[in-house]
Amino acid sequence: MDKKDIKFFVKRIFTKDLSLESPEAPAIFDNIKSTPKIAFNLNTTIASIDDTTYDITLDINVKAETENNVIYLVEVKQAGLFIIDGADDELKDVFLNIRCPEVIFPYARETISSLVQKAGFPPIFIAPIDFNALYQQELSKNKH
Repeated sequence: MDKKDIKFFVKRIFTKDLSLESPEAPAIFDNIKSTPKIAFNLNTTIASIDDTTYDITLDINVKAETENNVIYLVEVKQAGLFIIDGADDELKDVFLNIRCPEVIFPYARETISSLVQKAGFPPIFIAPIDFNALYQQELSKNKH
């Protein structure tokens, strides 16, 4: 198939679920004596809506804690609806596992950072993710 026949576009970016817990607030604001440890977890879900429409969801959890306390826990399900038409299965997998998450991730980062700030904490910077490297790791894991 000719590459010019391939269609890829973003239909919508949206938040499916969003929560922030700060179980020790407001006391925690005065009790943070050391730099918190930040844990980050990311999972991607791919759902086919029809032959050309896909719902990709990044499920991200961020937990900030000290030795004694959970400072905050953020859970975000940031999603996108994408149209992919005219691509063979291999190229479609690249779109679904790399390109789509690359489009969604900056929205998730902004949502998390904004939410953390609105909860009264310093902004958090989440480093960019190389979705291509993650996908290649998954492919090599599945081959073994």
